[in-house]
Amino acid sequence: MAGVNAVVEKIEIKYPGNWAKKDDSDIAAEIVNAFKGNWEVPSGKVKVTGHKATLTGTVESWYQKDEAVRIAWNAPGVWSVDNELLVEYE
Repeated sequence: MAGVNAVVEKIEIKYPGNWAKKDDSDIAAEIVNAFKGNWEVPSGKVKVTGHKATLTGTVESWYQKDEAVRIAWNAPGVWSVDNELLVEYE
């Protein structure tokens, strides 16, 4: 923009609740519990490191794989998801 000499960024991101205080194992447990509450997604292995969730195991359809990622993304404290789920058709 004409006439602008500098831009000062003072954006602060605040997260509701106690996201920063949760242990990785607590976040992983929340994701696994959410899987159990959704009949469309079989329980799989979830590992959380920092704010990254890694999903491993097998599912029966691409829909289940996508749904598992959606559930993981919705977990408080998860900033990225590594989807290593394998789709095995019977």
